[in-house]
Amino acid sequence: MLETLGLSTAESQVYQLLVRTGRTDAERIQQLLRLGAGHVEEAVGGLVDRGLVTTTDDQPAQLIPSPPDIAGEVLLLARMTELTKARGALDRLADEYRSAPRPDVLKDMTEVVPDEEVALRYHQIQARARKEVVRFDAPPYLVPEPLNAVEIDQLAPGVRFRTVYDRLGLEEDGSREEILQYAEAGEQARVLNHVPVKMIIVDGSTALLTMRSGEACTHPVVHIHPGPLLDALVTLFELVWESALPLHPMAVQPRSELTDDDIELLTLLLSGLTDAGIARQLRMGRRTVQRRVRDLMDRAGAASRIQLGWQAARLGWIAGPADPTGTVPEDGSPSGRPKEA
Repeated sequence: MLETLGLSTAESQVYQLLVRTGRTDAERIQQLLRLGAGHVEEAVGGLVDRGLVTTTDDQPAQLIPSPPDIAGEVLLLARMTELTKARGALDRLADEYRSAPRPDVLKDMTEVVPDEEVALRYHQIQARARKEVVRFDAPPYLVPEPLNAVEIDQLAPGVRFRTVYDRLGLEEDGSREEILQYAEAGEQARVLNHVPVKMIIVDGSTALLTMRSGEACTHPVVHIHPGPLLDALVTLFELVWESALPLHPMAVQPRSELTDDDIELLTLLLSGLTDAGIARQLRMGRRTVQRRVRDLMDRAGAASRIQLGWQAARLGWIAGPADPTGTVPEDGSPSGRPKEA
């Protein structure tokens, strides 16, 4: 649950146990979690380094958990800072990519797609998929369509689709209704405040890419063929996927006291949507959104919206990015809203 803050699975398990049981020793943790001594020692060391656990000089040493709402918020803010720096690095790399000299070998790896062929090429490469399609999705949309029929057809026989959506795409009218359609079809989806490029990669062997600048597409669509550039884009997707927030507005864990509507509002809030954007998607007034957010904060014991995100993860109200499928194991469902390349 806390892997989204950079903790390993073992560190997350040990810290949650300490929060619930209070101070204890490593041997007791081994017994309760059924972990090996080496795993527990490594997890405790990581938690101490992050300021989440303090050890005493007793024999055996006692492990004392730090308050989640204090130490955890520090980690959350640090994680947000890291993501902001990573986005800046990606922007700088994009500038270098655009300004770098292009040797003749690039002619074999890239192809500029004529504007009139973009829609056809987009559908063609999806139709060729045999294993997996991954993408960064963001407005403005070059291939606007109410439904990506090719994706629906490909999901049926078992082709995997994973999409990281830009927050702005979730604020568009009608996106909420489409989320439910694609959730039922099986797309795995996550959301990021800002994706650096718009792209789609099919089976790790071919891709379409276009750069973004603000709310405009500043470069033509480029078809990327196998080579180092495609390998780098595949790696970029996986890095961003790990940092993005899963979209699963109906995925309520059994122990959660939240309703489906609460989970949907919380997911949109943590995705970065403004109160006005949430109000449009949920068809309610802005004051109603603010009242419901305030209610969630009260129920979570959070003094700020940042603390609400931390408490939501701690209480099991949401799943973190560490889940590789973007779903919640306890009968959760992913969702997403594909649109175009």
